[in-house]
Amino acid sequence: MASPFAQIEAARAAAAAVLVDMGRLAEADMVARGQGDDFLEVRTALLAIQRASGRVALLERALHCYADPDFWDAEPCEAMLAYHDRGEVARAALRGRDGFAQHRD
Repeated sequence: MASPFAQIEAARAAAAAVLVDMGRLAEADMVARGQGDDFLEVRTALLAIQRASGRVALLERALHCYADPDFWDAEPCEAMLAYHDRGEVARAALRGRDGFAQHRD
């Protein structure tokens, strides 16, 4: 997940772009310089970025689970996590839940 600093910077950039598109150039300049973090446009962009970052982090965690060779390798095949998972980590991540925890501690 992106750092809080990176998130607010991205929110400022998005909000400034919206303000420019609306012809509010003085406010866009304030936001771009970090002087408008209380603006609704910045707060809204930050909330959207935080929610998207959380979702991306959950999906990346599921991908890391499947990318781990140990997830797929075991003898007999019934001992490997993939045999028992049958896509549950992916389905949980797509539902917004952390299915990774059921396989790893």
